[in-house]
This record gives sequence, structure tokens and C-alpha cells, in this order.
Amino acid sequence: MGKYTLDYFSKYYFYEEDEFLEKVEEGKFILEKLKESNRFDYKGHSFKYTKFNNISMSDTKTKVEIEISEEDINVIINGELKHLDLIYKFDTKHLEDHVRIATRISEKMDDISCLLYIDYNQSEQFLKELENVKNKQQNNMNK
Repeated sequence: MGKYTLDYFSKYYFYEEDEFLEKVEEGKFILEKLKESNRFDYKGHSFKYTKFNNISMSDTKTKVEIEISEEDINVIINGELKHLDLIYKFDTKHLEDHVRIATRISEKMDDISCLLYIDYNQSEQFLKELENVKNKQQNNMNK
């Protein structure tokens, strides 16, 4: 099992305006601020309009611990079992000082887009282990 520390872990929630007002606490206030500037940071979240004219709410954490087991189709993020939907999306991009992995995380009521940023010192082994998880997920689908 590999243990890694992500520099950043960001989850992105997407809403239509009506849904945003219904689901997000203080949605009306946030929406008013968004209409003024198209981006608004509030209580640890960043809100903005997307190119599809819906609203994204991001939740970014730093120094996030992630554990990957050789035997599991899931991972452990900050002590909680999570499912990264690597079959659906597993895009990597090499940035100046990080590797960014774009994927989706399944939570109780939603599938949420997420970005994982890991430094180059850990990235090679981390990507190999994520690829192994993806292969296990694919094998699990074919059973």
C-alpha cells in the first residue's frame, strides 16, 4: 500500500441557478455577489460561473493524505474510504511543479469532479498505483 500527500485536493460541485438557491446555504447572497464579479470566495469555497452558464463551487484542501491499496478499487482520503471513478476520467497534466490528475469522486448523493495535485517526487509511483486501481475497477466491471 502506498501513502502519499497531495499538495492540493479540489472538489467541484456544479449547479443550475435554481438548484444552487435551493441547495447552498446563503445561496441568494452568494448569487448576488457572483452577478457583480463572476467569481466570489466565501467561507472556504470559491464560486464562479462556468462557460456553460451554471455555477461551480470549489472546495480545496491542502496537504491531503491518500492511501492506495494493491487489493482495492477504492482509496482512502484523509482516513475516509472514497471511490475515484478512474474509468470515467483519468486525465493527467504535467505542470511546472506538480502533476495534476482530473477525475471524478463518487460520494453519497453525487458524482463530483475533482483535481489532485501531487509533487513530482511522488508522482511517478502515485500514477502507477492509480493506474492499478483503474485496472482493478475495469476488471470488476467485467465480472
